[in-house]
Amino acid sequence: MRALAHAVADARGGEVEEKSLSYRALRLFPNILIPPGTAVLDAVSRRLVEEGPWPDLVIGVGRRSVPVARWIRKASGRRTRLVWLGRPRAPLDWFDLVVTTAQYGLPERSNVVMVDLPPASPVASPDDLEIWRERFSDLPRPQVAILVGGERWPIRFDAREAHRLGAAVNALVRRLGGSWIVSTSPRTGIRQSRALHEVLKKPGYFYYWREGRKENPHHALPALADAFVVTSDSASMIAEAVRSGRPVLVHRLPRSPLAPRWSARHGLGRRLAELGILSPPRDMDAFCDRLEARGLIRPLTDAAAAGLPSGGSTLRERDLEEAIARISRMTGS
Repeated sequence: MRALAHAVADARGGEVEEKSLSYRALRLFPNILIPPGTAVLDAVSRRLVEEGPWPDLVIGVGRRSVPVARWIRKASGRRTRLVWLGRPRAPLDWFDLVVTTAQYGLPERSNVVMVDLPPASPVASPDDLEIWRERFSDLPRPQVAILVGGERWPIRFDAREAHRLGAAVNALVRRLGGSWIVSTSPRTGIRQSRALHEVLKKPGYFYYWREGRKENPHHALPALADAFVVTSDSASMIAEAVRSGRPVLVHRLPRSPLAPRWSARHGLGRRLAELGILSPPRDMDAFCDRLEARGLIRPLTDAAAAGLPSGGSTLRERDLEEAIARISRMTGS
C-alpha cells in the first residue's frame, strides 16, 4: 500500500500522508451493511480522519477501512478517488480502481486491474546492507536465502512441512556447494522454526524472528543473496525475491482439505464477488501458477534434483506501470 502510494506520488508530483487507524468491534460486520462513516473507528482515530483536509486519493487495503474511505469521498463532495489493493470484501462498484493479484480471484471488470506482483516493498539502507554483508562474508557461495512465512488459512505449515522444506534446501545446497541463509517471519511459529533449524545442515545462518528484535536481514537479502527459496504463503515475499533478478524457487505449502474452491469468473460466483457478499477463497496456487507460466519462479523440488536455473528472468512490470499511470490520470495533474 505504501509502495503504491509513493509510486503514484512520484508519477504526479504529489505528497503522501499516512494515517494509522484503530478500530471498534463494528468493523466485524460485513461492509455491505455498514454505511459510509467513521463509526468503525475509536475516538482518537475518528478525530484523526475527520479533521481533513480531504485528499485527492485514498489508497487502502483489506476490508476494515472501506467505510472510512467512503465517508472521506462523501465529505470531499465525491472529489476523492478510492483505490484498493487485494480484495476489499465490498461491492466493487464502490471503488474507482481495485489493484489485485491472482490469489484473490476477483472477476474481470473495467475497474479491476490484475498485476503479476504486489507493489515493491522497502529495501534495506546502505548501513544495513553493509552490516549483513559482513555477517554473511564467511558463508560459501552461492548463498541461498530462505524466506519463510507460516500458516495462513487455507495454507498449512506445520513442523512436518518445515522438515520437508529443510530436506529440500539441504539437497539444493549440497548440489550447489554453497550455503543457506534463513529468515523467518512473524507468522512462522516457534515449532516450525525449530523443526526447520534442526533439519538444516551447515554451513548456514538462521535468523529467528522475534517481536522487538531490531536487527533483521529480510530487506537486505534481495541485494545480497545469489538465489532464493520462498514459501508459497506470501505474495509479498515472492515479489521481493523475484524483483532481485536472481533465481527464485518456491516451496509450495499444502492446502487444507477443508478449504472450499469456487470461482468468481462467471455465474453466481461472479455476482456474489461483484456485490461484495462473498469473495473467492485465497488461492496462492493461482498466484504461483501465473508466475511460473511467465518463467519468473521455479518449483524447489525441481531445483533440488537438478540445481538452480541459469538465472532470474527479466521482469517487466507493465501491468503495474499501467495501473500507476491510470491512477495518476484519475487524480489529475
